[in-house]
Amino acid sequence: MELETYMKVAFGVMAVMILSAVGHANHKAQKQHGARFAQAANELPWLLWIRALLGIPLWVVLIGWLISARWLPWALVELPVWARWSGVALAGVVSSLFWWTHLTLGGNYHGTMGLHKHHQLVTNGPYRFVRHPTYVAFPLTMIALFLLSSNWLLGLLGFILTLTISLSRAPIEERQLLERFGDRYRGYAARTGRFFPRLRAHP
Repeated sequence: MELETYMKVAFGVMAVMILSAVGHANHKAQKQHGARFAQAANELPWLLWIRALLGIPLWVVLIGWLISARWLPWALVELPVWARWSGVALAGVVSSLFWWTHLTLGGNYHGTMGLHKHHQLVTNGPYRFVRHPTYVAFPLTMIALFLLSSNWLLGLLGFILTLTISLSRAPIEERQLLERFGDRYRGYAARTGRFFPRLRAHP
């Protein structure tokens, strides 16, 4: 196979792994809490607009790349072969992180911002190191996509979109968890970083 074919196969595997991880956790949450979760149910109104403004062109460019790797030649970057293959490795890391995170969440998964009635505070697995591993995985996915596609427009649209979602949602979700779990969450937050592991926890 040509290099571009390998890159598209790697993207396909990453996409299937991510979607299956989310689907598995969503199924467990629905079974446990008896509700179907709408992704945009509790979303910030302005963030819905950002998701549309960046998400629609992102899908257009992604589909165009999957059809023809040389589509939009002005957006292509001549990356060395080792960089393209590092995208494959990163795709594997991202897929593993998604599965690890969603398996750890189990029935506590929520499709959007909000807590279940019987939500539990999860502090094991990847949550032992950072409070928002999914929001770490989002931008990493787009970096992997850039390396796989060597298309800067595709990578930039995806990176800005996922970074905006991560930075906007995380503080709100933390306030919700603090209101629900109080000192338990406050102590947990002192031991962990929001997106990066703490080198040393606060006393």
